[in-house]
Amino acid sequence: MNRYTDYGQKESVKRPDQNHHHTAVMLFLPFVLILFLASCQAMKLESREESETTPQATDDVRAFYIDSVSGDDSHSGTREDSPWKTLEKVSSMIFQPGDHIYFKRDRSYIGCATIRGNGTADNPITIGAYGSGAAPSFTNADKRYKNGNAIQIRGDHHIVEGLYFHRTASAPPDASFFEVWSSGALHVGLGFDHVIIRNNEFSHVAKAIQSYSQYSLITNNYIHDTNELEQEGFLSIPYWGPIGIHLGIGNQEISYNTIENMYVEGGEWGGDGGAIEIDDGRNHKDNIHIHHNQTKHNMGFLEISWYDDIERRPTSNILIEHNVSRDYQDFVFWWGRDSGSRISNNTIIRTDFVDGMAADTAFLLDGLQKVNIKENIVVARDGMWDPLFTGARVDTSERTDNVYWDVDDGMVDLGVEPGPGEFMADPQFVDFNGGDYRLRPGSPAEGLGALTGESIEDETS
Repeated sequence: MNRYTDYGQKESVKRPDQNHHHTAVMLFLPFVLILFLASCQAMKLESREESETTPQATDDVRAFYIDSVSGDDSHSGTREDSPWKTLEKVSSMIFQPGDHIYFKRDRSYIGCATIRGNGTADNPITIGAYGSGAAPSFTNADKRYKNGNAIQIRGDHHIVEGLYFHRTASAPPDASFFEVWSSGALHVGLGFDHVIIRNNEFSHVAKAIQSYSQYSLITNNYIHDTNELEQEGFLSIPYWGPIGIHLGIGNQEISYNTIENMYVEGGEWGGDGGAIEIDDGRNHKDNIHIHHNQTKHNMGFLEISWYDDIERRPTSNILIEHNVSRDYQDFVFWWGRDSGSRISNNTIIRTDFVDGMAADTAFLLDGLQKVNIKENIVVARDGMWDPLFTGARVDTSERTDNVYWDVDDGMVDLGVEPGPGEFMADPQFVDFNGGDYRLRPGSPAEGLGALTGESIEDETS
């Protein structure tokens, strides 16, 4: 949600270990390299098309089965041959630690399932799929029914995996904050923590995920395309474009997701939407780790609110690392105060444009901040009307060892004096036009950017 045309204006974090969470300090998360070639495309489609054998209950695990075609709510639901039928039946239950809730593949589910009950660290409640064929699909086109959510999580220690969400409703036009924050295909409510959302696909949605879950993990999801059938693709016309992942509290991790085409043209700001957004100042915005994501043609990678929020709340310990972004508008819109945050080892491509946008830069830093920006690769193109660094307090950031390049003439308008170790040079990607942003041997950007260590032998030799 880009709302400004005038620029004047530690706790530990718990991560999942297979099927449960454990405590880990965010600054010491293990380093893993991201791959964006053929294997990445296969990952996008895995949750929609994979075929699996049917999971079986054990003496320690209760399993519940739902089949929207051949089920019956009068059945026990505890066996494959006696499944429930409706989402209303699921919503009427209070589940227990270790329960598995399985939706049959090759089936469509219309409306909203509210999953209630608490799991534990060792025995989470798992929501997934059974049978063979395409992933079970969920849609709710009625914004008046449970805010257009297709699944609501209302409990601690849940895992949501292997599902397909599509064509879910937007918020109402000119929506209030509360209406916007209540929307989303998958909605995790405030106070329901330790939730894992993984290996799902979200297609043609105004918002994919709204998470108020602390100590959560959102990983390996494929999010793409806004719901153009509602409000011209807006989440709430004219002020809110579509959003991939929306956070309303801190202590969360977003990793290894692919987010594409969450944008609209027009509206109050000329163009709007984005891959990730953090707001709702009623809650803290601390300890958020955003890493190893791939985003393309969203209206910005990350926005963090301040002025236009219910309360102005500073951020701290926001780590943005090893992401590859080829988005429209900014890599970050960071409006408010911050301390202890870092933007490092990202590959940022700002060469694609949409006419009429309210901002056209890479880093909009408007609050009193000392964000550490280091070891990034930033590639621009002639035609940007703003410098790469823009905002009322942009000089308070700490920039070191970044490389910049303009694909047209090499020289980039930074808008600030270069920091220590910063320089301008062609990073020598393997295939810029083809989207292979690994570095060729001898690249001057060796050790920088998202794909550090992924250099290959010169394929042209």
